[in-house]
Amino acid sequence: MKKYTLSVAAAICVFFSSGAYGQDPMLPVVTIAGKQYYVYEAKKGDSLYGISNRFGWNLDRLLELNPSVGHKVQKGAKIYFPKESKSDSDAGSSDYVSMETYPVIRHIVKKGDSVYSLSKIYGIPVEKIYAYNPSSRNGLKRGEVITIPQESAGINDGSSFLYYTIRQGDTLSEIADSYNTSVEQLLRDNKGVSENNFQTGDLLRVRVNSNRDNIVKTEVDETHVDHIDSYKAEKNDTWESLAEKTGTDVEELKEANAGTELKKNAVISVPVVVTTTVEKEVEAYDERENSLDGRRDIYKEVHMLGDVDSVSGLAPGVSVALVIEDPMSKRDNEFTRGMLLAIDRLKDSPYKIRVAVMSSEGIASDSVKTVETLRGRLDDFKADIIVATNERNFPEWLVEYGEDNGTEIVNVFDVKSELYMDNPSIIHLLTPSAYFSDEVADWTESGFRDYRLVMVGKSDADDAFAEAILARDWASAPLRVSVEEIADMTLDDNGKYLFYGYPVAKDEVSAMLATVNALKENNPLPTVKVMGRPSWITIAEGLREQFAKADVYFPSRFFFDHTGAAGKAFIADYSASYGHGPIRSFPTYAVVGYDLVNYFVPGLAANDGDFNVMLSGSVDELQTPLSLERVGNWGGFFNPSAYIIRFTPFGDIEKILIRK
Repeated sequence: MKKYTLSVAAAICVFFSSGAYGQDPMLPVVTIAGKQYYVYEAKKGDSLYGISNRFGWNLDRLLELNPSVGHKVQKGAKIYFPKESKSDSDAGSSDYVSMETYPVIRHIVKKGDSVYSLSKIYGIPVEKIYAYNPSSRNGLKRGEVITIPQESAGINDGSSFLYYTIRQGDTLSEIADSYNTSVEQLLRDNKGVSENNFQTGDLLRVRVNSNRDNIVKTEVDETHVDHIDSYKAEKNDTWESLAEKTGTDVEELKEANAGTELKKNAVISVPVVVTTTVEKEVEAYDERENSLDGRRDIYKEVHMLGDVDSVSGLAPGVSVALVIEDPMSKRDNEFTRGMLLAIDRLKDSPYKIRVAVMSSEGIASDSVKTVETLRGRLDDFKADIIVATNERNFPEWLVEYGEDNGTEIVNVFDVKSELYMDNPSIIHLLTPSAYFSDEVADWTESGFRDYRLVMVGKSDADDAFAEAILARDWASAPLRVSVEEIADMTLDDNGKYLFYGYPVAKDEVSAMLATVNALKENNPLPTVKVMGRPSWITIAEGLREQFAKADVYFPSRFFFDHTGAAGKAFIADYSASYGHGPIRSFPTYAVVGYDLVNYFVPGLAANDGDFNVMLSGSVDELQTPLSLERVGNWGGFFNPSAYIIRFTPFGDIEKILIRK
């Protein structure tokens, strides 16, 4: 008996505690003027004070909403109270997205990928990638799926990114709505995305709940129930006549009196609805998100695109800013001359070309003043594209300027820079090392699959190209020989052999080629070719005869054939303009500037400055093969193209373009 009494006491305590803290009282709910209200049918002895206490309702609000009831409540009277939700009380957070779990990213390994590069791209520590993918410590294989964990910290408050895989049927607007962000924010965080290239399976970076911080004050007309009157029904009343008498909506009248029979002397609740203009804090919403044209306008604003001329179909003009590192250096002088020569060639184009040359000299000694001056000049010039010639330590202030102003920055010479991996404003002109090695190794395996690979000389730990070649699946295990051992080799008359040379010094390469050529003379029937290192471009001219006799191939990011027709024409134009030929270098700097202008300027003019739809240049590149590709939807651009240079036995030079 004692145990039973305690249980009842506990139940009573729980009941009253539930009401005291305003939890759901489990009462019928009606909707009036778009808002939900609890309905309580009074019992004998009830008072508004007691009712407010029981359910945790505010007494003043209860009295205000039910003025005809009074403190002494009649049995059967209907008492109303708002059923407030979080959205009614918390401005700007009605669509807050709470994510308890974070789906992992399934990344398909592509050409040039490494654990380090994936760490940079996704902002995940290398060790976490290793923890989820133990085999990745031994390298990545193209086509395999790598699991990338998503960091949970900061995702819900918009300070960090959720990586979302686009599904079939998704739209930018729907994704923005689902994660309480905006189309504009999605486009800013994913510069490679537009309505035209929204691809199933692609990844998006999403700032979850970022829209809740975008609060504006606005005046809105708000309709609400001011209070609820009582009316005693007459004999011939109908819901329609009663609505007309009281000036209420029929459906709202019926909803407020759900379960009440309309008959003489029945007490009918009459909601008095009023409309007032109030100032509210709401999440800003861009109406343009609702239409395709509107979203395209947002895209143009994000990318700061101008209007295309309706007559010519071209943008009114292209503005190019050149920021040179050292105006006294031969490199920067030659590069500038090449750019100006190309601009002169395009002078009759149906669009204007503006160019400004600025020097960042002195930035180390007086960095603040120099940066402020250059930023001011760039602000005044309003460049469509900024070209920088730094060969190493690419300037951080210029990177920041590109991000702040939505302007693409071309990194021409700093091949070791990794800024392009996660910065949408960077264009990495020379093929990145990892991608370059993979690209050329693929080409080598494809073209020489049935050859016996012979690695000549002492292996070099810095030779990424050799490592990539050896990682390929050859028909038979590669041989390893010294230069001296080549002379003692016995070749199969029907065999095919590809000799890869580790040596880099001119005399060592010459010795290797002499030995290979002697081997070919002693074995005329087998097919023998030589694959060299990228650095062989610097010695190729001096060893041209040996290269041709040995049938040498080597990979390069650039190659200017000054003996070909196009090369001779360029040299003639350059000499006519400057009184002498271009300085020979690797690369030939004047030709780099020339190629760059011929690629970017016509492409930007034809595409309204939109780098996501860039066209190739108006002429074939003389030296540097150019084709831009983004690193995902949020990274910058890099150039995946490369050459294979072949010195044929007939004395010709072939430039074999490798381009994705």
